[in-house]
Amino acid sequence: MQTEQEKANVELVNRFCADWSKKDATLLTEYLADDIVYQMFEGQPDIVGKEAFIKTLDGFLNGLVEVDWEMVRSYAIGDMVMNERVDHFVAETEDRSMHFDIIGIFRVRDGKISVWRDFGLPGGKTIVGSAVGKPQ
Repeated sequence: MQTEQEKANVELVNRFCADWSKKDATLLTEYLADDIVYQMFEGQPDIVGKEAFIKTLDGFLNGLVEVDWEMVRSYAIGDMVMNERVDHFVAETEDRSMHFDIIGIFRVRDGKISVWRDFGLPGGKTIVGSAVGKPQ
């Protein structure tokens, strides 16, 4: 059984993930600690701090017509939240559309996400440059 704090942490992360659909990096920083550490994929360098987050994500979100993250499941253990998602990034041009099966690991500190790391789901699908729209 999850504690009330764990439930609140899951809710925070789920709202954050849902708000990606707004394609607004500045809005997303409202969920983040000032010293956020974000790793987009394993092997990628850490993005540290809200300013770096905005700079990186503004460029990434530019040109996308739709962002939709399907939440498969979420669970918290203490200050850690894990989720399984299917992330859809639909671009204006076919070659920029991306769809990923993801495992996200988040640490929540004082009601803000302080660490976030995404990993490709072993055995999951990664589709880049597919036809615009969600894969069927």
